[in-house]
Amino acid sequence: MLNDLNQLALSLQQKYKEEFNSNEIILSDNFKEAYGSYLRNNSQDIAYTKYTATITSAGNLKMYIPNQWFRAAAFMCPYITELIRYKSMAENVVTPYKTSGKDKKQYFTEMKNTEDQEAIEEFESWASEYLEENSDDLENIETEVQYLTSFVTDYEWWFGSKTIDRGDYYVSPVLSLLGVVNASQSYIADISYNLASNHTLTSVAEDMLDAAVDNEETLVPEFEFDMGMEVLRKKGGINEIVYGAPGTGKSRYLADKYGQPPLTRRVVFHSEYSYYDFVGVYKPVPVYKDTEDSFKTNDGEVFVKGEPYIDYRFIPGPFIQVLVEAWLDPERMHTLLIEEINRADSAAVFGEVFQLLDRDIDGSSEYTFQPSEDLKAYLNSIEGLQIYLKNGVAIPSNMNIVATMNSADQGVKPMDSAFKRRWNFHYVRINIKGAVHEKAEIQYAGRKVYWGSLVDLINRKLSGGTLRLEEDKLIGPYFIKPDEVGKKRAIDKLLLYLWDDVLRHSRDSFFNSNIGSFADLSEKFDTEDVLDLMQIPENIEYLEVKVGIVTTEEEDEEIEDVEESENV
Repeated sequence: MLNDLNQLALSLQQKYKEEFNSNEIILSDNFKEAYGSYLRNNSQDIAYTKYTATITSAGNLKMYIPNQWFRAAAFMCPYITELIRYKSMAENVVTPYKTSGKDKKQYFTEMKNTEDQEAIEEFESWASEYLEENSDDLENIETEVQYLTSFVTDYEWWFGSKTIDRGDYYVSPVLSLLGVVNASQSYIADISYNLASNHTLTSVAEDMLDAAVDNEETLVPEFEFDMGMEVLRKKGGINEIVYGAPGTGKSRYLADKYGQPPLTRRVVFHSEYSYYDFVGVYKPVPVYKDTEDSFKTNDGEVFVKGEPYIDYRFIPGPFIQVLVEAWLDPERMHTLLIEEINRADSAAVFGEVFQLLDRDIDGSSEYTFQPSEDLKAYLNSIEGLQIYLKNGVAIPSNMNIVATMNSADQGVKPMDSAFKRRWNFHYVRINIKGAVHEKAEIQYAGRKVYWGSLVDLINRKLSGGTLRLEEDKLIGPYFIKPDEVGKKRAIDKLLLYLWDDVLRHSRDSFFNSNIGSFADLSEKFDTEDVLDLMQIPENIEYLEVKVGIVTTEEEDEEIEDVEESENV
């Protein structure tokens, strides 16, 4: 049965006034992952910082919003959910009598706040007929008819403004109930609609509201060690390698899935990276003796720290740092994120840690290893850690080790099968459609073309014909980031990758015959078909930026917007 939309709105408004405050909040990892995935599935993108988020629209435009907007929007989820039900039912009621979209639009516009009693009674009869055929609650049909009639004819009852045939009909009532300024904070209503219209998002929104309201409990604190007794440890730690072509969004996938610091620590492997960088080693550390003597640096500045000496201390690497944090913080999942894992000799970098990658069903290490005396002394010096390591070093169930890998890069190190066997692999495919800058415009061959279309045609040519290159040699949509689109240095980065890495030994099979050097390629990209993509007429049609055509419905909405602004 339909709920009383008016009473629901007022009760949620009261709840919002009593429980919402303007203190800074930190979004949970579950919420950020769910909302980020939702936006990317709808050709948008989002990047989170501690207290804010940056949303990039499908048109590559940015919006900077505070985290409080997400919490405010979550209060209105039940209202939006009910609003969607009302609109769907109202449209079903009139569909047998107003079959075209234009007729429905005109009907709902005419019925808005109408005082025509005959028209109201006609809608009531339609609604009654529809509900008698489709409702399971025949006893309450009269009440539901009343609710639906109020929804269609009395906008003050549900705090509406724009007619219900419009896509943004929910914006005004949400902003009105929350008491925020339309012009600057209207996206709160969109967040609320997104949360309410997606089951996963509704769940994480409810979790957000279940959290404590006061600032100290709402905030996720900076990392603190748990020195107390062992509590129920979080389970499910995994080893995962994400791989795919350059620019497919591997790092973003991991950031969305595993979160940001302090619970995630990131490290980049390279050819000189070693076991001692990864696990830890004794290193010289400067210490300073307090003295009344005066010291100066080579450039004559006064040195105030004191007389310098060299001490030697064990400096832990990122693996040991995350290991310690995970053991001492059992209620949260900690992650070591390795970028470019195959740019170093991975088996050598991991050393005896390799033994720990075999995991039990709960995510903890199946085996342990006995640490060196240096490492053992360091671990035993940390208060509260000794109890966990009495049988040797092991990875706890609340620690992930995740990595990115791109086998197409030059200079990468092969990984042996024994090392690979201990990882889960997730392949990120090239997906041009839906990238936030898919329709961004760049200059190519004397034309304005779509970035996404250009990348798509390049990949088709690389993977077809005589070249038939593997997908890991192709171009991902984020090879050039949204902020870089249209910049000369970004295009040169793309061209250099094609020229030196992908087509070093087959340039004649891909580039225009007039291109004799990389300098030619770079200089002529804007004005000539250097990639030989324009030989097929269909490619030209596919590449070129289309002139926008305003539909009749969009024209009507623009006219309504103008009329409403004039009335105001």
